[in-house]
Amino acid sequence: MKLRNLALAAAFTIGLANMAGAAMAQTKIFIVNETKIYSDSKIGKALVAQLKELETTGVDKLGLKTLQTEVQSEGAALQPQTQSLSKEALAANPTLKGRVDAYNKKYSELMQKSNALEGRMDQQAQANQIAFNFVLGPAVDTVAKEVGADVVLSYGSALYNKDSIDISAKVVARLDATVPSIEALKAILPKPPAQPAQASAAPKPPGGGQ
Repeated sequence: MKLRNLALAAAFTIGLANMAGAAMAQTKIFIVNETKIYSDSKIGKALVAQLKELETTGVDKLGLKTLQTEVQSEGAALQPQTQSLSKEALAANPTLKGRVDAYNKKYSELMQKSNALEGRMDQQAQANQIAFNFVLGPAVDTVAKEVGADVVLSYGSALYNKDSIDISAKVVARLDATVPSIEALKAILPKPPAQPAQASAAPKPPGGGQ
């Protein structure tokens, strides 16, 4: 009797496992590679070009190329003259010390301007990523419905996947059709809340308030 019960329990367990396996086999799972979509889509390329233009414009506006050339040139000229000097010996040579002070000032200016530009670029890159993610979600949703997906996973979360379940190219095509440019992206993004109107100045009392 006990053997019969064990056999029934084993059969029941195997049946459940088969049912679970069948359910998993029927689940349609697909993959999207967000990095590839960003690099291949028209809007992703436009955002990359925008960031590059910001860098180029900033470098020119801040004069970073000229500053960097001057710093490198003066640093190379000063190194053999100062590398073996103590602070006291350098201070005893006013001409050389003046050159070192001027070099340090220019180097500090270069670092400050470079860091400022890098900060602006980081902010823009973050804003671009947020904007891209805003339109990526609906594109993935549309393609997922078209292919009958039950689950769509990020490429980075999958340890292994077949190329046949990667729908990144379809998502790129969807983005290219719906958001082909930065202008189109701006039209889709939520508009910032309107700033409250400033209160008008209170009327002065009769007699000018004197």
